[in-house]
Order: sequence, then C-alpha cells, then structure tokens
Amino acid sequence: MNLNELKNEINFGLGNLESIYQSILEFSRQEIEERVKVSALTYECLRYYNAIEHLIIRLLKYLKIEIPSGPFSHRDTLKALLSITKEKDVDNDTIKVIENLMAFRHIATKIYGFLINWSKLKFIIRDIETSHNQIKRFFTNVLDAIQAGDK
Repeated sequence: MNLNELKNEINFGLGNLESIYQSILEFSRQEIEERVKVSALTYECLRYYNAIEHLIIRLLKYLKIEIPSGPFSHRDTLKALLSITKEKDVDNDTIKVIENLMAFRHIATKIYGFLINWSKLKFIIRDIETSHNQIKRFFTNVLDAIQAGDK
C-alpha cells in the first residue's frame, strides 16, 4: 500500500465512522421501545468500534506492523497503535476512549450482553458523542505525522 492508498483508506474509514455516528445520534433520539432501542444502539456502537479498529489496522498495514491475532488481538491491536502514536508524537488522550469502546465491545459480543441496559448504554453513547470529533482528528493527526515522516 502506498501513501495515496493509505489516505484513501483512512478517508473512507472516517466517512464510515461518520455515517455510523449519525446513526447513533438518530437512534438515541428516537422514542421507541427501550429493548429495541438498546439492541439497535448496541449494534451501532459495536459498528463504531469496528470502524475505529479498521482504521487502526489500515495504519498498521501501511507501516508494515504485524496485525495481531489470537484471543487478545483487539487489545494487542490497540497496543500497536499506541506504539505508533508515541513514535509519531501524537496526542494519546483518545486512546482511553477507544479502550472504553473496546471493553464495551467485549461485553456486548460475549455472553455478557444481557448486562447492557439503557442506563449503561447512555454512558457509551455520551462518550461517542463527546469524543467523535476528537477521534476523527486523532486519525487525521496520525496520518499527517506519517506523511511528514515519509517526506
């Protein structure tokens, strides 16, 4: 993958992230049965995390960093991202938000999904709403740092 392809992949991924974010906003404002709302928003929040992880994997592939696999692959993927951001001197505050989303992903996709209710899900949605622009900026900043290093 060359730098132009990486830019295209990141832009596509950011567009996908934005689309999912808009779906989360739309579902969270609708007055529908709580059980249906929780199911829909749980799915959208999972998609949001998956879109973030897709962006991370694109960066790792471009930088020729091995993509983690195995039982701890999500955590190890995030650790690999952290090593990139330290090397490229990019602000890491966003990593904490991504870690929280990863923990939510774990709960939602394992047998613990029954623990998710509207009052708990609101915290995840609030994190996404307050951090969405920061997350997009984070990936743009990492891409900018990669470009600066490739020149």
